[in-house]
This record gives sequence, structure tokens and C-alpha cells, in this order.
Amino acid sequence: MSAISNSSVLSHFCERLMSTAQRVSAVDHREMIAELKPALAGHHFNGGTTSASMLSPSDLPAECEALSINRYTLILGLLPDTPALEAVQEAVRRYRNQCVIARSFLSPAQSLDLLLVLVGPRGSDTDEEWDALAKFVERDERVARKLVWLMPIDPASDAESYERFIKQTFFARPWIQTDILDDVELDKLTTESTNNDGLPRETIDAWELAVLDQDKTPDEIVNELVEAWAVGRTK
Repeated sequence: MSAISNSSVLSHFCERLMSTAQRVSAVDHREMIAELKPALAGHHFNGGTTSASMLSPSDLPAECEALSINRYTLILGLLPDTPALEAVQEAVRRYRNQCVIARSFLSPAQSLDLLLVLVGPRGSDTDEEWDALAKFVERDERVARKLVWLMPIDPASDAESYERFIKQTFFARPWIQTDILDDVELDKLTTESTNNDGLPRETIDAWELAVLDQDKTPDEIVNELVEAWAVGRTK
């Protein structure tokens, strides 16, 4: 990728995140305020303007964006074009340093909600090497929690891929089914439910437990709802 295209990728990703904040605000009826934070993507620590208060460009990423969404602070960056471990480690090192600068602007409580979100190159979503490297990156929780979005080869699939990605983030709203769950999953549940003559109490209790379990992903919740319904039909 060229530097121009890199900037474009990060800019579009940032716009997607800010747009998602507005969308979630509308369906959740809770305001999510998204703000760009350019100082957090700079070279200087908070309060410093001299060379003594900055990191060398060789220790920082060439491309970076920063924003806050309510209590969360996000540092956005790009992974290298090829799935080479050394190159990925170097990129993560530089972005980790950027997170150190960002933390100098944050309170201790805010630092707990600092996220480093890295975007993989085109076609990385179906590449086994990239999948392994993404897991490697996400296991490293030094300085900040890390998430990786591996982009599809076809830009027309970006929206669908992005929606799957944000299910891993604080944007996930499993209790708002129409906003977060896939249409296919909802159709599956709706088809099952339209053929019943009444819900057993056990099924309702199982549904409530599944929906209120914040440790489960939306996909896991849907599977539990369907399984609970199937069990209820046999009683």
C-alpha cells in the first residue's frame, strides 16, 4: 500500500467507528460521543514540547489515528502488507509505544479502557497466516488491549466484515437483536418461534439467562436461545 492509501484506510476506519457510535446511540437510547484526539497520535508526551519529551519517529508508527468514544480511547493503526512475524512484531512495538504516549494524556481509570485497534491488509481475512498472527497480536495485552480487523479482499464486503468485527468490541449490544444479530440468525429464531402454541417457563428462564450473560458473544446467545427453544418443544 502507498502512504496515501494507508491514510485513506485509517480515515475510513475512523469514520466507520464514529458512524457506529451514532448508530448505537440511536438504538440503545444512550448518547455515545465520538471525538478525534490528534494529540494522542502525536510524538510528544502530555505537557511536553521539546525533544526530551518526545519519542523518536523510528520508535513510532508512520500512520496512526486516535479518538475517544465515551470512556473508551482508541488508537488505530495498520499491520504490514505481508504476514511476516518480525514485521508484525515491529509494527506492534511501535503502536505499543504510541499507546504509552496516549496514556500520558489519560487518567489511570481512562487508561484501563485504552484500546489499540489494528487493521490487516486486503485479503487477510481468509489467510491462515494472518489469522494466526492476529491471534498472536490480540494475546499481547501490554500497555493496552488489542483487537485486529482483518480486511476482506473485496471492498464490497467491508461493511459485512466490519459488522462481524465490532461484535468483539464495546459496541456489541446482544440485547438489541435487530442492531447486532445477523438477519439469518434472527430468521432462524423467528421461524422457530412462529410455530409454537406457548412458551414453557423453563424456556423463558433459559432465554433470560442467555441474554443477560455479558460474557457470551451474540452468536453464542443466539445458539443458546435456539437450543433452549428446541428443548422446550419436547416438553
